[in-house]
Amino acid sequence: MNWTLKSLSLGIMKLSPSSLVCLLITFFGIIRSIQLFLYSTRDLRIANKQDDWFFEQQKEPLPSKSTDSRQIKMGNQPDNIFYFVQVSDLHISKFQSKGHTVHFLHFLQSALPSLKPEFVVVTGDLIDAKDATRTVSAQYREEWQVYKAAVEQSANGTTWYDMRGNHDCFDLASWKADNNYYRDFGESSQLLDEGKGVYSWQITKSFGNYNFVVVDACPKKGPSRPFNFFGYLTTNTMNRLVSSMMYGTFNHTFMFAHYPTTTLVTGISSEGYTFRDLANRFSVYFCGHLHRLTAGLGDVLKSYSQSTDSLELELSDMKDHGSYRIVAVDHDLISFVDIDLPVSQILPATDVIPLNSKGKIIWPKKIQTAPVVLITNPKDSQFTLPTKEPLELSRQSSHVRFLVFSDYEPNSLSIRVYVDDKQHPFPAEFTQTENLTLWTTVWEPNDFDDFETHTLRIEATAPNGQVGASQISFRMDHRRVKIQGGAGEWIIWSNMTSLLRFLSIFALAAMLITLVVPKLFHDYEASCGQDERNNLRNTILLHVHDIDNGLNLSLYAGIQKHIYIWTHRFLQFPEEQPYVWYLCFVCLICLFVLPWFKAELIPSGKEQGSFYLWGLLLEPGNQWIPLADTWLYAIFHVTFTVAVFILYFIWKSTDAYKLHCQGNPNQVSQPLVCNTLWFQVGMLIYWLWRMKGLFDLATWYGGIWPTMVFNVLVWWLLAVLGVMVMGKHGIMAYWSSRRQLGSEPIGITLAICPTCRNAAGESDPMDS
Repeated sequence: MNWTLKSLSLGIMKLSPSSLVCLLITFFGIIRSIQLFLYSTRDLRIANKQDDWFFEQQKEPLPSKSTDSRQIKMGNQPDNIFYFVQVSDLHISKFQSKGHTVHFLHFLQSALPSLKPEFVVVTGDLIDAKDATRTVSAQYREEWQVYKAAVEQSANGTTWYDMRGNHDCFDLASWKADNNYYRDFGESSQLLDEGKGVYSWQITKSFGNYNFVVVDACPKKGPSRPFNFFGYLTTNTMNRLVSSMMYGTFNHTFMFAHYPTTTLVTGISSEGYTFRDLANRFSVYFCGHLHRLTAGLGDVLKSYSQSTDSLELELSDMKDHGSYRIVAVDHDLISFVDIDLPVSQILPATDVIPLNSKGKIIWPKKIQTAPVVLITNPKDSQFTLPTKEPLELSRQSSHVRFLVFSDYEPNSLSIRVYVDDKQHPFPAEFTQTENLTLWTTVWEPNDFDDFETHTLRIEATAPNGQVGASQISFRMDHRRVKIQGGAGEWIIWSNMTSLLRFLSIFALAAMLITLVVPKLFHDYEASCGQDERNNLRNTILLHVHDIDNGLNLSLYAGIQKHIYIWTHRFLQFPEEQPYVWYLCFVCLICLFVLPWFKAELIPSGKEQGSFYLWGLLLEPGNQWIPLADTWLYAIFHVTFTVAVFILYFIWKSTDAYKLHCQGNPNQVSQPLVCNTLWFQVGMLIYWLWRMKGLFDLATWYGGIWPTMVFNVLVWWLLAVLGVMVMGKHGIMAYWSSRRQLGSEPIGITLAICPTCRNAAGESDPMDS
């Protein structure tokens, strides 16, 4: 019966005018948010014909993948093998003498001559584009001149491919902007322009055809840092990728990009192909960008996708670590090794811009590098591709195969082979051929076909005593061994862009719900005609009193008490501090539907734009840039600039004395921690830190006007400061609040609490 009456009451609940207005605002806010999301992601769903790189999807039948079994026995012959080199994140800088430029020059001077690869691919961030303070970004012609001169004067006929990274498109109004120096100094700029953001090349060998595809995922308009970390693939770009990868039959397709997929917002092609469809076609996705992250999180930024049977391999940077990668394809088994230059031997540059008056590179003194070993057979079982590689060839092979790169003659090297930590009984032999440093040693793979994981370690010692080594795990039953990359593998495997978007929307929506629901619940209680003494807030206080008086003996009573208290605070907030409640409500709605701030996002082009939760809207032309940078910025500020202060205000909603039973003789009158002077001073310092974070925007994007003036968070923080100073138990009222708290009774008389009534000498109101 009671349930029926409550249901009826809920059905005829009367909303207060203020609640009705808030609900209407929330409803229209949701509609507007959906509209903004659809506008901002339009280029990810529909081909933009106004884009300079517009490409219409070609409608062609899909051919089948290569089914060539390539049943050739792997022996000691130098055939069916080629290799190439990947480098990434050079960050050539006109200001930094350590790392950066000097590492790249040492790679060209000390490492590349002994490698002699088929080609080199640089996966972005060719230049640094930061000033001496490393805060403001801009394109510097001198950095590009150094890059161009270094490649031209050292490549020695090696085919060179490159692409842009986010640093290469800092502060670029468009591809045709005067300061887009990649157009003039990039080795592959013409290919990229002709390919409308995607270019590819094919290598045809007697043993197969191989496809290599490069994609530029930089924003079409490149803001200055920091809102230029993530990339995206529009429908136009997806159309180009589909054309380059979905048609044609190849032994392997390799894809190169600057951004790991976890930092990409990917669209769909005009025909509905997604990035996963592309991944079904390529074998390996090579990228850079993340620089091993920090605190060891990015030591292994590699992952395998079982659904697409493809690898994603992020390469550390040349800038700090001097890293490069050698990739070999041996009888269609893909192997690689990542090498770091001996950076401890590399001294800081004396010439930050190492160019003489004639435009010639001032080369550093060559350093001696250790031999590099790359094992190609057996294949490392951490990186096998069961449906895309002929793994059975390893089990049928007669020789272990590996490449050794060194400045010394092969016959001067000492090679040791260890299997399961035991020295291999057969010697390693060098197979002489032009530009191929192949070594082999006899083995019997059936000896290791025991459903166990084995290790193979090969060491090469140079005459000067330097040792290069490589170790892999292998199995003969084709089972994969887990990469065990820890946090790095998870980061590469995950989709950080989707996660950031979810967290941002969830955080804002959760805060909005926790504000609106208590206000609606007050209307519900009022419409029920319920005795105020028995409302939910008083019922919660009764539970708190029971815990204080020892009537609740649960092991979790302490935790329950804090849950009750905070629930009471949330329910109390709309009535106890109505003006502050409205301030918080309006702020959250504004963050959903209004631009957070307006700024000169591309200073070189004098292009202003607006920062929305859903993306960047640039003027003129109202062009949306759907970068996930907005989600990263949003989740940080929603948490630290908004949520912290909302919780602080809610904390103040219930006074300390209201939480204690008057009949408990052990109660001590103490103010809430949030009302103490030291805590409020700490909150002021925290407020200053958050305001400074907003002032940094002015440094990056054109000054105080308009960045700080048209800024929702600035006005929010100013209002927060007013509440902190003048609001309930604010700083100005601290001393008077302290006197009031000192004169307050210890606890309150709660009408529904028997202990309170006994202490006050009152009878049970229900008896009357």
